[in-house]
Amino acid sequence: MQRGSASLVRRLFTSSRYALDAPSVRHVYSAASPVVSPKALPIWADCIQSNRQHTGLGFTRSSPFANWMQLRDYAGKAKDRSRAPLTPTVSKVKKYKLKAPSSFKFRFRTMKDGQIRRWRAGKRHNAHLKSKAAKRRLRQPAIVHAAYAKVIKKLNFCA
Repeated sequence: MQRGSASLVRRLFTSSRYALDAPSVRHVYSAASPVVSPKALPIWADCIQSNRQHTGLGFTRSSPFANWMQLRDYAGKAKDRSRAPLTPTVSKVKKYKLKAPSSFKFRFRTMKDGQIRRWRAGKRHNAHLKSKAAKRRLRQPAIVHAAYAKVIKKLNFCA
């Protein structure tokens, strides 16, 4: 197999400079897409394009970069990269209902490592519709998000 591939590579590098439009590559490129400069192309693109064998169909390209010049979605990708990411307008942090400080001492606890844990609300609500796994999950304490933990610590809400 290595001998066969070595001879194929040797043939590619010794063939003429004529290139033929390959049918397998034709669907990847579009005539409506913007033109890419040859400097932006990878090194192997020039080797493949310039070293294809001429099949004798009488159709040749004037430039060795003809197939590789037009790339689909090139303008869209360049436009996406130039824009800075938008700042989210809505907070994606899970929000809890903040009640009076007296109820916080039962719901929130400060652990030994400094994290605040919250025992889940809603264990009784629609209990007949919840599975055993869901009830078990609600019994486990959840770690409070850092932004909320900071507020709870400053207001001294947790026990």
